[in-house]
Amino acid sequence: MATALARPVSFPDIGLSEQDQDGNSALLELDRGLKSSRTGEQCEAISKFPALFEKYPFPILINSALLKLAEVFRQETPGSNFVRVCVVEVVESCGRHLDKLINVDEFLRRITTVMHSNDPLARALTLRTLGWMSGVVGENRRVQHLIREALDAKESVELQAAIMAAEKYAAKSKTFAMNMCERLIHMIGGLATPVDVKLQLIQVFQHMHHDAETAATVRSLCLELLKEYPTQRVVITTLHTLTQLAAHILVDIPQQVDLLIGYLESEARLGVRQAVLGELGYLAEAAPHAWSADNVETLVKFTRSSRHNPAMATTALSVLASLTAAPVLPRITLTPECALVDLCRECVYDSNIRVACRAIQLFTNIAIYMYEEQKTSLVCEEAHCAALSLLQSVVSASPLDDTSGPSPEETIPVCAVLLARTKPSIMSDLASTLTDTLADNMLSVCGCQLVCEAMASLGGSRGEILTPHLTPILKLIQKFTLEAPLNVHKTKLMVTLVTLVMQVFHDHIWSSQAEAAVVAASKCVSQWAAFCMARQASRYGHHNLAAGMYGVLSWRVCSDQQHFWVSALSEVSRGEASPAAPGDRADNLTAANTHLHRALSALKAASTASQPMTFCQEYVRLRAETFMCHAQLLHACLSLRTAPPPAIAASLATSTRDDLLRCGRVSQQLAKSARDFNSLASQYGTLYQSVFDADPQTLCNIALLQQGAVLVAQGIEIITRPSAGQLTEDFTGPDLTTITSKLGGGETAETQSIINTLEEATTMVRRLAQVSCEVKPVREQHLQLLQGISQVLTSIPLPYPRFFFQTLQKTTITLALLPQPRTPGDPISVQTSSQLAVKVEGVIGHGKRSGLFRSVRSVTLTVNSVIQNRPQHTLDLKIEPNETLTQTVEPHNDFFAAQFLLGFPVPGLYQVSVDTSVTDDSDDAWQTGPRHTLTVKSQEDPASKASVSQAPRQVPPSQYAPSSSQGAPGPPQGVNVLPPVPPGTNTTSVPQMSQFSMPRAGL
Repeated sequence: MATALARPVSFPDIGLSEQDQDGNSALLELDRGLKSSRTGEQCEAISKFPALFEKYPFPILINSALLKLAEVFRQETPGSNFVRVCVVEVVESCGRHLDKLINVDEFLRRITTVMHSNDPLARALTLRTLGWMSGVVGENRRVQHLIREALDAKESVELQAAIMAAEKYAAKSKTFAMNMCERLIHMIGGLATPVDVKLQLIQVFQHMHHDAETAATVRSLCLELLKEYPTQRVVITTLHTLTQLAAHILVDIPQQVDLLIGYLESEARLGVRQAVLGELGYLAEAAPHAWSADNVETLVKFTRSSRHNPAMATTALSVLASLTAAPVLPRITLTPECALVDLCRECVYDSNIRVACRAIQLFTNIAIYMYEEQKTSLVCEEAHCAALSLLQSVVSASPLDDTSGPSPEETIPVCAVLLARTKPSIMSDLASTLTDTLADNMLSVCGCQLVCEAMASLGGSRGEILTPHLTPILKLIQKFTLEAPLNVHKTKLMVTLVTLVMQVFHDHIWSSQAEAAVVAASKCVSQWAAFCMARQASRYGHHNLAAGMYGVLSWRVCSDQQHFWVSALSEVSRGEASPAAPGDRADNLTAANTHLHRALSALKAASTASQPMTFCQEYVRLRAETFMCHAQLLHACLSLRTAPPPAIAASLATSTRDDLLRCGRVSQQLAKSARDFNSLASQYGTLYQSVFDADPQTLCNIALLQQGAVLVAQGIEIITRPSAGQLTEDFTGPDLTTITSKLGGGETAETQSIINTLEEATTMVRRLAQVSCEVKPVREQHLQLLQGISQVLTSIPLPYPRFFFQTLQKTTITLALLPQPRTPGDPISVQTSSQLAVKVEGVIGHGKRSGLFRSVRSVTLTVNSVIQNRPQHTLDLKIEPNETLTQTVEPHNDFFAAQFLLGFPVPGLYQVSVDTSVTDDSDDAWQTGPRHTLTVKSQEDPASKASVSQAPRQVPPSQYAPSSSQGAPGPPQGVNVLPPVPPGTNTTSVPQMSQFSMPRAGL
């Protein structure tokens, strides 16, 4: 049973069905299972609670669910221990939600009741439950006392659970750690304590880092244990404890490294040496700056002496690679003749492939550092030659095994590409060597895949280096095409080869042989592989080729959603290819806009609740808007010929002192085009701020498209705005280098093509600025330059970003608003004299790759209350009914909550909206949403109405204005005049006249 309790927990995805409308109904359904008399039904219900917590991670529901689980845990029924095991696993797997427990005392009361049971297994399960609750009740004295008493248990299962709980609470509570220190020392030194128990007790010491005094005491104790108990198990456990303790204390890291190096030199047992190298690898990643030059030198000597043991040498080289990969190297001096470089030269040609791969990784780190910091290229060239030689020997000697896990050979092409990107002069040599290796080893499919991926990495940044090697790539594609049908590995290789061809022809005209080879390859592979080829064509701007592939695939899918999605991609490719087609340019732009609108309709048809395709729709809409703006600009430029200015244009310009009126209607059309392009740039900026999960290349793509719209708008304003003189004199254009360096996506070939287009357009805008200074107002020369700028920006095929097809990072925000109306759609009633407390709770959800590009640091909630229909009799009140409140919160375990107090002083119907935006680690704001709304109906307070009706009325003075037949004005008989109540005053606090009596004068 102890082994079963210690196994890792992995609940299956048996989550709740989509038919569950809310968390309360789902909890009620599971509660029926908990109350069942059958143990199997109870366990089935308990196993669904993790899915319930992930779907509805809100405090009220989690609090209720945990209390129900605690009640089931407390009950004594046949099979109750098995039910308790299920509850323990639920608590273990839902640790990130436990801090949302509200009734902590009630939960503990139900759980700790089982500690009085006579069953040691029940007590052990209770201790494990309390251990997993340490993050919530870590400072609870009663629980700590229960754990200390449980350490005296005689039963093994209970003692194991007590040690586990003690370890958890020692990590959370400083008081518990200090109080338990002497107790653990006594138990470890006791002769009656078994060795296995002592090893577990030693591991508790790694968490006693709350203060320096306790940490020093624990360290000295562990050092004494190393002398008193020299057995292998005790030494390994104690060294691991000391390493973890030093990593938290930080000041003890140099001493710990010295201690481990000493054991590495003096210890003869291979198990201890391997464990010591593992601890050194951990410290190399945690604190490489704490290593001294002597430590590195000793490790180099040990690596040389361990060449006869490949496993030991591989681990030692991994430690050195971790040290040299750090941004701050240890205090060592790197020269081409130093011992570390000599070690790389020796090990990189080792007969063991794992040793050689680790050595080339170390050699690459050293070469890159010396090239960037010391400007020494000799070591970089040596490492490059070693990597190529090793790659050729690996691919030709033994084909890679078809294993699912990562192989050490995969590091070789990665190192070669890193060296080539560091020193671009060796990039062409690398491409030639890779091509020769590919041609000589066609039978090794996995080896060819490894080489092709390296070539694709090079072609992704510089496609021209692959141009001389196009012929062998096409021959290999034709060879595999004749072998159809292909297996999985050859299909993957075929997709990579086609990608290489697309990289070669990026921004170039296709040859008939290459196009025929790619089309034939797309027809001999599976539908998914053909879609991958078409997707790569869209990403590299080959839209004519992609349109044909998508057109074939659209009728070979298995669902309507996929049909509309592929049809939309086909229309997108046709639209993007239209501006570069021969024929009238205005017709081409109109056709492009038409195709993109068709694609937008298909995208809306392909969208579902789980996949809304918001980015795809907005991106395609903006591209359609872009082509429409350029078409309108073209018509505006041509209107100077088709609609010349009238005869009175000169006199009108003289009278209004506006020279642009000499041009006629073209001036108004150009001004409208400038406004359209500025609006388009603003919409691109809005789209940029909404894609929090986008990769850097996608963000760079959107930012560059925004700069293109701004550039056209500036070009128009240069010739149409007299106040744009500063633009004409000092026009510099967009700072593309700053944009790409900030986003980190400017090194790819797709981004470089957009940058080159913008640079060419910027040059033409500068020329337009020079011409505008010499010739005024608008002339045919200006309009021809504007048409040239537009043609440059639209004729180059746009590479579609990766985020359009694939989402690598997924971040979702779910909001819950309180209060909620009893019936959906009904307004929430509130009185004008009171305020409404709106509580907003939110949960941040992540996909499989959490924080891949950026993570959420804070969430900003903005609440707006806007009156929808205001009564006529309240228009004279000088009260502003609308209100805006903002609050920024930092999420804890992906949960955040905020409260707002809203007033509704004017009766009417209000709409309360909650907008969400996030801030990442770089302090960049993102308008991610979501947006939730509530409808509030504000009504006048009945008590306020009664007080007003019972109170004397204030009579307007105008009703008693003096007339010719009357004397001094005065109110009518029986009406008392009181001072008016200020607007916004809570009239319920004013005592009514009937509540007290006024004393009569003279009585």
